[in-house]
Amino acid sequence: MIMRDLSARLRDIVRQNPRRELTYVPGDAVGEIDARSLAETLGGRAVGGDGACVELDRVYASDRSYGRRCVDAWRPASGAPLHLIDPRAVSVPEWWRRVVFFDIETTGLSGGAGTIAFLAGCGWFEDEGFRVRQFFLAGPGGERAMLDALGDVLSDASLLVTFNGRTFDVPFMEMRWAFHRAAPPTDEIPHVDMLPAARRLWRRRETSSALDGGCNLTSLERAVLDVHRVGDVPGFEIPARYFHFLRTGDRPSVEPVLEHNRLDIVSLAALMSHALWLIGEGPEACREPGEQLALGRLYERSGDRDRAHRSYEMAAATVGDGDVRREALARRAASLRREARFEEAARAWEGVLAVAGRDGVSSLDVMANEALAVHHEHRRRDLATARRYAEALERQASARTRRDVDHRIKRIDRKLKRKEIGFLQF
Repeated sequence: MIMRDLSARLRDIVRQNPRRELTYVPGDAVGEIDARSLAETLGGRAVGGDGACVELDRVYASDRSYGRRCVDAWRPASGAPLHLIDPRAVSVPEWWRRVVFFDIETTGLSGGAGTIAFLAGCGWFEDEGFRVRQFFLAGPGGERAMLDALGDVLSDASLLVTFNGRTFDVPFMEMRWAFHRAAPPTDEIPHVDMLPAARRLWRRRETSSALDGGCNLTSLERAVLDVHRVGDVPGFEIPARYFHFLRTGDRPSVEPVLEHNRLDIVSLAALMSHALWLIGEGPEACREPGEQLALGRLYERSGDRDRAHRSYEMAAATVGDGDVRREALARRAASLRREARFEEAARAWEGVLAVAGRDGVSSLDVMANEALAVHHEHRRRDLATARRYAEALERQASARTRRDVDHRIKRIDRKLKRKEIGFLQF
């Protein structure tokens, strides 16, 4: 959020001041690197007046296998439900026309004036496959050339897709454009960040060995796409490798970084495509109940109640993770109650209490006991059962809610007493 605020402030400065060229003066620690020779060695070309930026292209053929599918199968479909991944994209016309997937590698995460993106990669689908175009700085002085070249690539984009780009990549690059007194081309491009969507869909996998690194892109590759990298450079090594390259001109030290960035971009495209496919196919296409639960939440948020109920039912019916089953039952119960389907909702709440969770008594137990106490008191008029659920709720209540629970029990007791008196009089 701080980087986003800083980016906005710098962009205000750009609007208030005339454009002028800014250039880097490399320090003594940075060696002189022949960028054109480097470009020829890497199979690219030098761009910009001083040639300090190298452009590299790699095309992944349509029939090439990547994970569980071929590259062409990851191409976004025109009718895919993008708005379920990001509701802000609901009004984006023809977003599939030219989706650009974007990722950067920087000299650090501090975001200060001396931090630069030395590698920026863009990927998009073409007729022959998936093209990844990278811009690599042979020296910091090539940054302006990189920014101009990136602007050319993004000028025809119908949608920008990143992974954590809403909080880092895009505001970082906007800050660099502002530093050079240039308007960021990202201003007019609809943007979807896949990290929040990935967390919603696959956060339940974070406890599994397949997702032992958390909900990051390389872990999701293994768990969701069945992509396993061999010899990949760890992310924390990347800045040090680039600084070593600047000091020594050692090309082999940065080649794994280029490959790492390329794979990030291809995997980002595959992950988005898989998410869209999964949402379109429904809970029957899921491989585990955690995905079905996540789909139910997405469908419910979009107003698709039928598919939400079906997703919750399937997640609750599978044998496995008790916490997933309990949450699926609770969400189904809450949804049914909103639709005035009270008996079905009560059965779902009873299911919540019947399934044991990993952490013992939880907020779901409190919600279930309260809902069932209300249901039996006010709808079924079964006061004895209502009191039993209220007593369970009393044992679970916090100090803040205990007064309300006590009031509920006393009210039920008064009703029971009146009922008993009426029975005796009869």
